[in-house]
Amino acid sequence: MNRRDALKNVGIIAGGLTILPYACSLTPEIIFSNLPNIKKEQQDLIGWLCNCILPEDIENFPTLEIRQNFVLTQVNDCLDIEKISEFLVGFEKFQLTLSPTKEIKIESLTPEEQMTFLTLHFEGEGVITDFLGVLKNYSLLHFMTSENYMKTYLGFEFMPGRYLGNVAV
Repeated sequence: MNRRDALKNVGIIAGGLTILPYACSLTPEIIFSNLPNIKKEQQDLIGWLCNCILPEDIENFPTLEIRQNFVLTQVNDCLDIEKISEFLVGFEKFQLTLSPTKEIKIESLTPEEQMTFLTLHFEGEGVITDFLGVLKNYSLLHFMTSENYMKTYLGFEFMPGRYLGNVAV
C-alpha cells in the first residue's frame, strides 16, 4: 500500500467519524409493523403522555425498556386491527384537538394547561378518551412488571424459585 493512499484513507475515516454524530440520531427510530405511520416525534409524544399519566421512576423501579417502547410494542402486538385503528384515530384526534395546524406542541404549554387539557379529555367521552385509556392501561402494566414492584409489593419470586436443600418430609 502506498503511503499517500494510507494517509488519504485515514483522512477520509477521520472526517467520516467527525461528521457521523451530526448526521445520525443517537436514538434510532423504531418502526412497528402495525403502526408504520407513527414517526419518532409522535413516539416521543406518546412517551410524554404515558409519563404524565404515570411518572416513570427509573431509580426505584427499573425496567428493561423505556415506557414508550413498551406501550407501543403492546399496542402493536396485543391489540387486533380494529382496536389499533381506533387507537390511531384517537391519537390523530388528540393531535388535532391540541393544534389543528400541528404548530403548537404540548410541551410548549404550561404544566397547568397541560394537566387541564389531559383531565378534560380523560373525563370526556369518545375516541380520545379511549386512546388515553389504552395508554393508561399499558403504562400501569409497564410499572407492574418492574422487578422491584413484583418482589417488594407482590411477593413474587422469579424462576427457578427458592431452593430449600434440607427439608424434612
